Amino acid sequence: MKLTLNIACGLVFVFPLASVAVARVPQPGENQAASADEKLAVAPNPSNAKPAEVESKLAATAEHSAEDGKKPAAAKSDSAKPQPEPVKVSEEQAKKAEKLFEDGRTAFFQTDYKTAKAKLTDAVAADPSKAGHKLMLAKALRYLGEADQAAALLGEVFQANPEHVEAGLEWAELLSPEKQPDKVIEILEPLLKFKHDYPVYHLLAEAQYQKENLDKAREYYEIAVKLNPRSAGDFYQVGNIYLAQKHFAKAANAYETANRLGLSSGVMHFKLASVYFNLHNYLGNVTTAEVLGGQPGDIKNELYLIDPVPGKKDQFYVAQPRSAIFQTAKAQQMRIDIFEIRFLEANIWLSARRFAKAEKIYADLKDKVKKDDAGLFWFYFSQTALGLDHYDDYLKRLNNAIEAQPDVYKPMLADAYSTVADRHHARGEMDSYLDYLTKAVNTTPLSARLHLMLGDAHWQASHRDKAVEQYKLLLEIEPDHADRVRLLNRIRGQEESPAPSSTAG
Repeated sequence: MKLTLNIACGLVFVFPLASVAVARVPQPGENQAASADEKLAVAPNPSNAKPAEVESKLAATAEHSAEDGKKPAAAKSDSAKPQPEPVKVSEEQAKKAEKLFEDGRTAFFQTDYKTAKAKLTDAVAADPSKAGHKLMLAKALRYLGEADQAAALLGEVFQANPEHVEAGLEWAELLSPEKQPDKVIEILEPLLKFKHDYPVYHLLAEAQYQKENLDKAREYYEIAVKLNPRSAGDFYQVGNIYLAQKHFAKAANAYETANRLGLSSGVMHFKLASVYFNLHNYLGNVTTAEVLGGQPGDIKNELYLIDPVPGKKDQFYVAQPRSAIFQTAKAQQMRIDIFEIRFLEANIWLSARRFAKAEKIYADLKDKVKKDDAGLFWFYFSQTALGLDHYDDYLKRLNNAIEAQPDVYKPMLADAYSTVADRHHARGEMDSYLDYLTKAVNTTPLSARLHLMLGDAHWQASHRDKAVEQYKLLLEIEPDHADRVRLLNRIRGQEESPAPSSTAG
């Protein structure tokens, strides 16, 4: 089961849903998004750790007499299910079971789980009616790693009393939201009538997340973090959900909170980088700082060193943690140094118009591009060349993108020629201007806009016959073009003007 998270200006990173996600680069004209085949290992899911409340629950078994299978006084069963007849034991047998239980519980809290198991097994055999005895035995079995046997006992207790909150919670933990999310939801959701507790909401959130019911999972996680505002793992999962749903500002807040609470992994910083990217926070608030012995690209004193300040020793332009470039560097520092994050880094520099920095990274990556990503890669690489005014490289790289994905990128070729033509025109290079406009028209001959541009360019260059030819073609394509009257006047004026003499007179 996987979750695809859209990450701007780059790849879409696909992660196992149970652990989370990140990246594909947005197709031109799309909102920035990001698809990689590689899966990233994330920090152990906090939901797999035993909640802090477990110890208090263990201590609470001292009051086991309240757990002997009776329903809570305030609780009424929603359905009149027939209950099995309680097992009748003699007073002597009950006393024996109670003594075995006390001995087993004592051994349990002395961490002698084998003895606890033996005593508690005998206690349950002596008096099978006591839910508290079975619950304590299940705990001992869990500590001995005998999860299946523990789950069977807890299921027995819970099925006898579906409102037994502690048994239901323990059983759900053993079944695991990752392995049996449907069963966990079936067990725990009815218990919300009796218990509004962090572990219940946490497990329900994990189960709904596993089933990709993101709205419901988010609802439960948000209650969980209110009940336990120190749970970094839950804030992290909230961030994952918001990222998947493209609520980037909320995702940033959740990840930042998780980080403040001590959760830090390369994958988390990668995701936070993608969030800031989608928020167009590429370099953040760039300031200057003195950093002794620093080098561009370093992280020092929680600052990312962009470039040295000219003429000032040990002074650098720096980016703060709340920026895409800082978080990308942090992820790489934590050994998330794969193609996708380097590609995201290049896209950050490109979007920040730091073309030389982007160019270097793209050049390093060009031999590592997977076939499925080739079109996007060469398209973005071409934009860097355009930013550097390397027009031949721009068109060559765009043609590489077209070769990889012709349906997506071939329609862009005419506009690329037009863009290069405009750059030459701005420099007063009229011949190159006309040359690239002609290529644009030949690439997309049914574009009235391009015929108009080429016609006006020829008119400006005093190539009146060629201009008229383009105007006539334009009016064939769009007879009611907005410039129709102006163009007709030029056509008529040129046709009515006397032809130049062919002889010297």
